[in-house]
Amino acid sequence: MTRGECDGGLDDIYGAHDALRRLAALISRRARPAAIFAAVTREVRCRAQAATARMIRFESDGTATVVANEGTGGPHVRVGHEWSGFPEAGITSLVWRTGRAVRIDDYRDLPGGGLYVSEGLIGAVGVPIFVHGALWGLIAIGSCAGPLPADTEVQLAEFTNLTATAIATAQGRAEIETSRARIVMASDESRRRIERDLHDGAQQRLVALALRLATLSGHESVLPPVRDKLERTARDLLDVVDNLREIAQGLHPAILSEAGLGPALRALALRASLPVTVGVDVPSRLPQALEVGAYYVVSEALANVLKHSRATHADISAATADGLLIVTVADDGVGGAELANGTGLIGLRDRVEALGGELTVDSPAGGGTRIRCEIPEGGDMVLLAQNPGVQRKPA
Repeated sequence: MTRGECDGGLDDIYGAHDALRRLAALISRRARPAAIFAAVTREVRCRAQAATARMIRFESDGTATVVANEGTGGPHVRVGHEWSGFPEAGITSLVWRTGRAVRIDDYRDLPGGGLYVSEGLIGAVGVPIFVHGALWGLIAIGSCAGPLPADTEVQLAEFTNLTATAIATAQGRAEIETSRARIVMASDESRRRIERDLHDGAQQRLVALALRLATLSGHESVLPPVRDKLERTARDLLDVVDNLREIAQGLHPAILSEAGLGPALRALALRASLPVTVGVDVPSRLPQALEVGAYYVVSEALANVLKHSRATHADISAATADGLLIVTVADDGVGGAELANGTGLIGLRDRVEALGGELTVDSPAGGGTRIRCEIPEGGDMVLLAQNPGVQRKPA
């Protein structure tokens, strides 16, 4: 790595508007915390002209996690995995224990420093990251040439102010998204419970009553006028059962729970009042939240097609690729749909974003409408929401 590649050294990284601008742009694009961690770590290493830079997050259970690494590495450095085996007198332990910046001038003199020597490192400096006043983790940089300059701690500490701001912003957003996801999932669970209660309770009892009335109407002692009334009442009860079944299906389709997304989407298309083509290329079962979210996106989008588009045909597709579930609903209607107009599309976007996904609408006037959503298959909530800043020290 050359100085030209990094456009500066430690002298100009603090208050450096270029670094702030890049990180702010990431946050404004709703970048994942992992991307923010990597960007911050890259900025630190680049401007420090260091051999390595890594970010460690302290967990509430007394463990630590590598959330970003740039430069040197080894089998002990795995981003997203536990950071373990660090020396008791090393940077991680001392920063966690004291909440202050720590320096190692020569790993060759440090008991347990062999792992870092195997990376080619000699000296290192680590500074704590505080988010909302709580010790969240640390940033460390390492040198292969010897001890780092005497003012490195101070300069890195200044950079962590920017880091903490980026993390706090992402954490706040993640907490909101996670809260919204819980609300959506709780609503979906309520839908499932109501559907199950209707199916196992009210519908079964009404069917039983209808059968009982039909049996009574066939008894030889029943007079013809009474028989007619019993038979008519039995038919009315069965009509009510059909209505309840439609209501329950709208709340939460039993076929989705029993057979998965593909069969549920095909059943949805069969009930539509216009021709609908369905193409599904997904595993037989996906995580429940993912199936439910995708189903209601298609259901609501198809309802909008029937109500507003004046379309003669619609297409539904669902497929998995690169860790994403990609769902589209397209029609040949009048177009002109906009996310900013109407609570239906806004509700769809909120549901997709609650699952960590993204929804787009392409609807030129006269050119039909195409709604596309991409949702991570894992359905993971952003990392920071699962780990607000903690102060627990290692054992």
